[in-house]
Amino acid sequence: MPPIVTLTSDFGLRDPFAGILKGVIWNIAPKARIVDLTHEIEPQNIRQAALTLESAAPYFPKGTIHLAVVDPGVGSERRAMAVDCGDCYFVGPDNGLASALLTPRSKCYELNKKKYFLSPLSATFHGRDVFAPIAAWLAKGTPISQLGRKITDAQRLSFPGPERKGDTLKGEILHVDRFGNLSSNIKADDLIPLKKKQSKLRIRISRKSIAGLVENYTQVAAEQYGALINSWNRLEIFCNQENAAERLKAGIGSAITISQEVKSQ
Repeated sequence: MPPIVTLTSDFGLRDPFAGILKGVIWNIAPKARIVDLTHEIEPQNIRQAALTLESAAPYFPKGTIHLAVVDPGVGSERRAMAVDCGDCYFVGPDNGLASALLTPRSKCYELNKKKYFLSPLSATFHGRDVFAPIAAWLAKGTPISQLGRKITDAQRLSFPGPERKGDTLKGEILHVDRFGNLSSNIKADDLIPLKKKQSKLRIRISRKSIAGLVENYTQVAAEQYGALINSWNRLEIFCNQENAAERLKAGIGSAITISQEVKSQ
């Protein structure tokens, strides 16, 4: 069965950019199966795109090709890159987008074989002229080693975890979904030391205090705030049937603190 090619970009859907990527891929590899992961990454938000790939990649079959174009450095000296990640492939700019997919065993290649690009080569649309063709050639079975030269210094983003001080955990919001739910850099395992204590957790964000965790949204009354471990295994703040981000005026980078609830004497 032909491989899957996923598309992740900040192109949106108003302009034809995302659709053009598909046209280029199908011209070279007509049998490729294309999945739009998302084209709603915030403009030039490389970190958000990297986290999107981290969340989604494990659920795709082995051999999937992840094409990602969030490329504020397009036309500059930043490198174009393809990566054999073991279970999947990455194609996109070498600007940190692949960070969450890279492992010590990943094989990275700078894309410098122009015969695999479209011609003429635009200085402002490498998604069309470089990355989509390369993804298509991979889908067609071209060995990745033929597409460029091997490199060992691919760019990586840092994803700092929460900071722990005594019985207090300080983190930040990494993602806001379309419902306004706020997903943090605090994972379920980070809470284990606090959960071993007998007192209830107290979560604070934007001057709002939330007592304890629930398992799902319905365990909190309508228009009330709650906290849970979401499907990405991260601590999430929500407001049942409302937009928590808007109501709290919180977003990516907002601070979140978890501590032990102090019992009154």
